Amino acid sequence: MTKKTYVKSDIVKTLQGNFQKIPNTDVERIVETVFKFLSNALSDGKNIEIRGLGTFKIKNMPERNARNPKTGEAIIIERKNKIKWKTSKLLNQRINRGETIEE
Repeated sequence: MTKKTYVKSDIVKTLQGNFQKIPNTDVERIVETVFKFLSNALSDGKNIEIRGLGTFKIKNMPERNARNPKTGEAIIIERKNKIKWKTSKLLNQRINRGETIEE
């Protein structure tokens, strides 16, 4: 069994099929607007919670000491922010049961 990776165009096509009265260009702009909103919120250091799906959180990674594995030279890894994703309990249950949500 081959697993499919869904991309933004798959979301747009699904929405276009479900909302045929909305012009396709508007559906594309809506999806793009949602993704920009989410990206901008994360860039601003805000967390995002989508009930039934999960939470995106910004995790601050402090500066730390490390070693170059090839040379053994001590290096400093600068502080950075990472995005942490945690699925909701409901989504975990659905995944483990193999359930899908009807459209």
